[in-house]
Amino acid sequence: MTRLFIFLLLLCSVTGFAQLALSTSANINQTRWVPGGPDEENFLEWKVGNEVALAYWFRLPEKRVEFLPTVYYANSKRDNIVAESPTVRLNEYGVEFKVNIYPFDFGGDCDCPTFGKQGPQLQKGFYLQLSPGYAVYNLNGEDLEVNSDSGFTYGGGIGLDIGVSNLLTVTPFANVRVGTGSLINDLDFNDVGGGLPEILEPKLTTYQLGIRALFRFDHRRY
Repeated sequence: MTRLFIFLLLLCSVTGFAQLALSTSANINQTRWVPGGPDEENFLEWKVGNEVALAYWFRLPEKRVEFLPTVYYANSKRDNIVAESPTVRLNEYGVEFKVNIYPFDFGGDCDCPTFGKQGPQLQKGFYLQLSPGYAVYNLNGEDLEVNSDSGFTYGGGIGLDIGVSNLLTVTPFANVRVGTGSLINDLDFNDVGGGLPEILEPKLTTYQLGIRALFRFDHRRY
C-alpha cells in the first residue's frame, strides 16, 4: 500500500500536481455475516471511524465523465458493549477507481474547473459515482491473533462539486463501499442445535459522509 501512495505522488509530480484531490470522511461500518449471523451478533460492531484518501483527477475530453484513481486508509474501533471487553482495532488499506458521471451536464466539454463552468450549481456540480476497488484488512487488539483477508470492493455514491475558485473545488459526498474480503478467516460458531461448527465470514459494508478538496494548478485550462 505504501508503494501505491508513492506511485500516485510520482504521477502527480510528473504533471506538476495539476489535478490532486484530498478527502476525509466519517465511516459508519457494518459487519455482514456470511452466510448468516452468529449468536454473538454484536461481536464486531464498530464505532464511527475515519478515512483519509489521496486521488489523481482526469476526465474524458468531450463528455462529463471524470476519473479519480484513489488510495485510502481507514480505521475504526470495536464498540465495546461490555466495559471490560478488549479493544479491537480495524485498519483498512485500499485502492479505488472512482468514476463520476454528471447527468445534468453530461455533454459539457469545457475542460475547466467547476468555478469556470456556466450554469446553475446543481447542474454543473451534481454527480453519480461508481467506485470499484480492492481493500486489505487488518484486525488487532489485546490478546487478539487473527488472520484477516483482502478482496475486491464495489460501491457508489453521490456528490456536489462547489467551485470556490479556479484553483479549488470543494465536494461534499455520500458513499457506500461493500467489501468481499473476510475480516477474520475461518471463524467457527456452533449452530443453535449443537451441531457441527459452521464457518462464517464477517465482511464489511461502509457508509461514508465526507468532503473532498480538488486542486487544479493547470492554469492553461482556466
